[in-house]
Amino acid sequence: MSYRFTLDHHYEDLASGRVLYNQHGTTAFPVRLASEIFLRAKQHLTRKGNAGPYHLYDPCGGGAYLLTSLGFLHGEDLRAMTASDTNPAAVSLAARNLSLLTPEGMERRIGQIRELYEQFGKASHEEALESAKRLASVVEARSKPVAIDCFEADATKPMDRLTGKAGKLDMIITDVPYGNVVDWQSAAGDPVNQLLSHIIPLLAPVSLVAIVSSKEQKISHDRYDRVVHWKLGKRRVTLLELKSESSS
Repeated sequence: MSYRFTLDHHYEDLASGRVLYNQHGTTAFPVRLASEIFLRAKQHLTRKGNAGPYHLYDPCGGGAYLLTSLGFLHGEDLRAMTASDTNPAAVSLAARNLSLLTPEGMERRIGQIRELYEQFGKASHEEALESAKRLASVVEARSKPVAIDCFEADATKPMDRLTGKAGKLDMIITDVPYGNVVDWQSAAGDPVNQLLSHIIPLLAPVSLVAIVSSKEQKISHDRYDRVVHWKLGKRRVTLLELKSESSS
């Protein structure tokens, strides 16, 4: 797979634990890959007549590292961001990370990092403080706020919490569990299939679902057409859209 939309930047300002919060048991996600997925999805939706701004949802959000990174990089294309997870500790972390997309959240984080620098004087804290200031300038320059919501939910079950919240979903990007640090916390026999089934009523007429899975896992569902898929390292990225009524 070759990147079509993103350059090989370091993205150090978005490194997990630098400004964005992290904790044991949660995973980060490659920022460049997240941006590439978003931009490919945006291109497809725009061609189909949905030019945004978008409501973006991650139903396996963990600490919302993926969503928060996209919020900083592509916030002008977003009207709402929603994250959910089965783990209450992850949801708490997600709320803190997503708060960084607000002026109040960034002001609080800058204060925390400045306090660490004043107490310990480490170069890493000084670098984190500079990163936080740069990210704060991104938030301050935004023309409009992004609506944010995060909550505890099982992605393999009906998601009533989303009904009527910030409108229909235009885009879903999620890194589904595939072992190592994180695994499915669900009794569903085919959790990805269940997830895809339950989000159908929530999707906008022109919408796209991007599933990141292990490279061995092939994603399909009888209600969706596969737009494209590609492999990168240990991951497979699959972009799906609902089948038209005439073809379903």
